[in-house]
Amino acid sequence: MGLSYPPGATQSLTVKATPGQKGAWEAAARQHGKASAGAFLAWAGDLYLALHRAYLDAAREHEDALNPVGFAEEERRRQQREGKL
Repeated sequence: MGLSYPPGATQSLTVKATPGQKGAWEAAARQHGKASAGAFLAWAGDLYLALHRAYLDAAREHEDALNPVGFAEEERRRQQREGKL
């Protein structure tokens, strides 16, 4: 098995699970070459975050393509409210 956690990983989290979840996570860890259920959850969490960011970026690009002036104006007003302009 390869690395289960990134080299800079220093923090730990406690996760409560049902017996069914624990078993499913351990099985998924084996299928994905991870050393433990925790390593699988860390990988799955990172994957979710990357996919969610990609979804938000694509949704923003789509909205901007449909209404380019509206998004730019909304962003300008938000920055103005936050004192960035």
